[in-house]
Amino acid sequence: MRNLRFAAAAATLLAAVVVGGCGGGDDGSSKATGASKSAKLSGSISVWIMDPGSPKIQDVVKQYATDFQAKNPGTTVDIEFVPWAQAHDKFVTAIAGGKVPDVAEMGTTWTPEFAAQGGLVEQPEFKAGDYVSSLVDAATYQGKVYGKPWYAGARALIYRKDILEKAGIDNPPANWDEMMAAAKAIKSKVPNVFPVSYTGLSEHMYLPTIWQAGGQIATQDGDTWKSALNSPEAAKALEYYASFYKDGLDPKAAVGWEEPDAQTAFINGDVAMLIAGGWTYNSIIDTKPALEKKIGTALEPAGPSGKDTAFAGGSHLVQFQESKNKDLGAAFVDFMLQPSELNKFTSAVGFLPGTTEGIKASGYLEDPVRKPFAEQLLEHSAVYPPSPKWGGLEGANIFDGQIQKVMKGQATPQQAVAELAKKMDEEFAG
Repeated sequence: MRNLRFAAAAATLLAAVVVGGCGGGDDGSSKATGASKSAKLSGSISVWIMDPGSPKIQDVVKQYATDFQAKNPGTTVDIEFVPWAQAHDKFVTAIAGGKVPDVAEMGTTWTPEFAAQGGLVEQPEFKAGDYVSSLVDAATYQGKVYGKPWYAGARALIYRKDILEKAGIDNPPANWDEMMAAAKAIKSKVPNVFPVSYTGLSEHMYLPTIWQAGGQIATQDGDTWKSALNSPEAAKALEYYASFYKDGLDPKAAVGWEEPDAQTAFINGDVAMLIAGGWTYNSIIDTKPALEKKIGTALEPAGPSGKDTAFAGGSHLVQFQESKNKDLGAAFVDFMLQPSELNKFTSAVGFLPGTTEGIKASGYLEDPVRKPFAEQLLEHSAVYPPSPKWGGLEGANIFDGQIQKVMKGQATPQQAVAELAKKMDEEFAG
């Protein structure tokens, strides 16, 4: 899942073919009906979880299997951790060969792609408001939902309170104009510290500025999508983002940085403001606890449209059509999504639950520092077009190439959005 570029707790894509679990209890339905409370679950399932890169977090997932088996004697849950870098191709190979897991974690930008291939099970209807709405949108293909949101995150503003104070800034910037003014004040009054860290290899930093400017990324017409990037709003967004680099408000190396690089610069005291998620905040204070009292958080600065929208990324839990035990798979998914169980994982990895009840149980809304991350996800987030072609666009890195050209002055914002629109339409039509 390049949509969240995981490192130790952050993220972001055949060789092996894994034989899916088998067992009784499937009635052949294409929907994940779940087992009735009176039905006895039996058999085995295989579950693929994206490797979180931490033995401690792996243990949390393994404990899910142990606890579920204890509550349901006669069942077996086999967990396999799959590296993100291999996951996309492994799903392709597994579906093509009919040797799939029963349940898997799937990055939100991939779910429509594999639903379109006929590989995923349609999920039963659930109440509006049970899940983060933007993540339900991301799991929807042709009006049907093919995954249940597991965990999620949306980026907000993380800043050094002490540095803003030295620059004479009383409140964190709430809009683009204030963000630029704050950056210039920091550069003027706090030498040796760069105001921001806007990178050239982090589409989840710069693509949301298009929404903030009042533009769209793509529009849907029936079953087809068309790029909406060739617009004045999108050009204005790229111009705003790149202007920090051009004006020397961003480290010179940032044009080639990914999010972990920006995080390192923040930890080292080289930059004062960062657009990042709650998982990054956790990683920062885990790495350098002394920063905890110096860090503030706020919603992303709003653009000229008044919107402060961020990208909602995360993972769905999906089931596969070739599964021989859909009832057991559905029951395990529902077990993992219980608020008490869900927060065991999300609190460890630094993300938020994909369910509204889980978010309430997380404590984020009562924590002043973490509250902006929850509010950003619940009320100020959106997802990229849930097109089966979106994964190919991300994999081709077309967005990074164009934003880097604008940052370096090798292309105007207007040229960049026109080129991006052309490449997007070619992919959508392919």
